[in-house]
Amino acid sequence: MTDANEWPELRALYGTAPLPDLDTCDFFHVHIDERGTSVTFAFETSRLPAEPKAEWKGAAYNTLRFWIEFTGVSGLRVSGILAEAKRSVRISGGATPGRLDVSVTSETRSIAFSASASQVLHTRVYLKGSL
Repeated sequence: MTDANEWPELRALYGTAPLPDLDTCDFFHVHIDERGTSVTFAFETSRLPAEPKAEWKGAAYNTLRFWIEFTGVSGLRVSGILAEAKRSVRISGGATPGRLDVSVTSETRSIAFSASASQVLHTRVYLKGSL
C-alpha cells in the first residue's frame, strides 16, 4: 500500500520539498466507479513542482492538476454533491491494518470511505488565467 503522503508520482515532481497540502488545493472532481470499486479525486494547486517533467520545461504554466485513484473502496458514504471552498481532506492509516481512511468534509457535504491503496493516475500543468 502506498503511503498516502508519499505518492511516488508527486514525490518525483516535488523532490524533497513537502507535497501540496490537499486542504489548500482546489478539489474539482470526484468519480465513483462502482464496478471497479474505486474513487478518483482531482485536485489543482498553484504550488508548482521543483522538478517538472521534461515535456513541461519551457512551457508557460502556473497550475498543476493531479488525479488520485483510491482502489479497493468499501464503506462509501456520500452526503451532498457540490464542491465547497472550505473543506477538509483527510487520508490516514485505517482502523483496519493495510487500509486507508479517506474523507473530504465541509459544513454541509461529505464523502468518506476506506481504501486498500491509492496512486496518482495523471498529472498535468496549464496556465490558469485570473478572474
